[in-house]
Amino acid sequence: MKRMLSMIMIVSVVLLSIVGCTSTGQQDAGTASGENGDKEKEKIKIDMMIASWKGGGWPDNNHPIIKHINEQFNVDLQIQWVPNANFAEKLNVIAASGKLPDVIRMDSPSLYLKWVEQGVFLDLKPHLAEYSSLQSIAKPEEWALLNPKDQIFGIPIYATAQNTIYVREDWLAKLDIPIPTAEVFTIDKFYEIAKAFTTQDPDGNGKNDTFGFSALGNSSLLGIPELFAAFGLANGWKEEGGQLIPMQVQSDEWKAFLTFMSRAYKEGVLDKDFITNTNFNEKYAQGKVGFADMHYQFSQQTNQQLQTISPGAEFVELSPPMGTNGSRGNSTPTSGTIKVVLSKDVDDEKRDRILELFDWWVSPEGEDILKNGIENIHYKKNSSGAYEMTDELKAEGEGRQSLLWNWVLRNNNNTFNTYKWSDPTWAKEMEQSIDNAGKYPYKNASDAYIFSSRTYLEKGASLNESFHKTVIEIIAGKKPIESIDHAITEWKSNGGDKIIEEVNAAFTANK
Repeated sequence: MKRMLSMIMIVSVVLLSIVGCTSTGQQDAGTASGENGDKEKEKIKIDMMIASWKGGGWPDNNHPIIKHINEQFNVDLQIQWVPNANFAEKLNVIAASGKLPDVIRMDSPSLYLKWVEQGVFLDLKPHLAEYSSLQSIAKPEEWALLNPKDQIFGIPIYATAQNTIYVREDWLAKLDIPIPTAEVFTIDKFYEIAKAFTTQDPDGNGKNDTFGFSALGNSSLLGIPELFAAFGLANGWKEEGGQLIPMQVQSDEWKAFLTFMSRAYKEGVLDKDFITNTNFNEKYAQGKVGFADMHYQFSQQTNQQLQTISPGAEFVELSPPMGTNGSRGNSTPTSGTIKVVLSKDVDDEKRDRILELFDWWVSPEGEDILKNGIENIHYKKNSSGAYEMTDELKAEGEGRQSLLWNWVLRNNNNTFNTYKWSDPTWAKEMEQSIDNAGKYPYKNASDAYIFSSRTYLEKGASLNESFHKTVIEIIAGKKPIESIDHAITEWKSNGGDKIIEEVNAAFTANK
């Protein structure tokens, strides 16, 4: 009997031990599941409104890249592409309805400032520290641009200089002129070469039909900002002595520049049709202009066109010409004047999902997908192991796969126009060209402040148009150089002085 009781006790202890172990094991497994296996996030619909440019946006929201994003982030991304020409009007109509899309790319600084004041955007500053990739795409001052102190209502879009001066290398060779280095390429050397292109028949056709350079009559900087920089004129506005100074009041610089330009027009060095030019594409491709303002990608396209009519023709890159005081520059946009914003009405869960998406978007992984597309849909490896576009992308057009990268948001790499299948030499030269252009920054110092001036918003366009008309007339020999002083006086008295006051008030307040 005692032996039987002992056996029962032993079995009971063993059973209790087994039950205890089993219970503990199940509890641990349950805890591990809770820590590492959160419930699947609910699918969230995200509405975006984006301006579209040449070619328009994707025809629907079933694009492979959108499908990839939807699957990876468990979202339903709905993009409304609006032609850029109608974007502001469409946005105002939607805003009047009281319901903004969740995400908007704001290309208009004035509209951005207006709506920041109305409180329709979400302040992102309290949340950015959690998203290191997103935070790293801009400098602190670029995040702060156009925002109230200690608040951030938009993600800044990266921008950089790309254009500089190019020259017809084959024309230089024919006229036995060495390619000018940065050290010797002064504004006087520019004119000397430009005049040789005009008078010495560089295309060899026996006709007097070539020009040193061209210009755009409808552009405030005439499409040749490098020449404005060489004469010390501001790219709109410049900072001097702790104040912001508009180009319209720089009398001495204007007189020097206009003397140069009117001489070029009179001597045929400047294209006589510059007043009616609206773009340079045809002028350059026709092979009649020696110097050009362009970026690397455009230069390669132009060279291909040129070589169909003139084998061996080629534009090559130079540094911008240097003025007598050492000034030179390539027009440089300000990062942060364009923003991606979130509506203040998004709830916390949607806000976090959007920021998580954008943090991935600008990461190396996101860049790969959003710029190059999906492997075996937009590109593939060929038999030699190199990447190439698929037939589908070739038919659609290179670059159509990267609309979200180029038209919505991208990081601050200078490889935005190169792809996995790009020729390595071309890609390297493209990136180097952008780096070269950035060596000579020529920025508008008022970009963060000009839209704070109510007078500028009301009168700026008409004042600048009237001033520009006088500039054109002086270059074309219809008015004397000295008449620029009258234009300056008119600009100031009709509202310019008030604009200067208001812009500098905003500038001082943000110091």
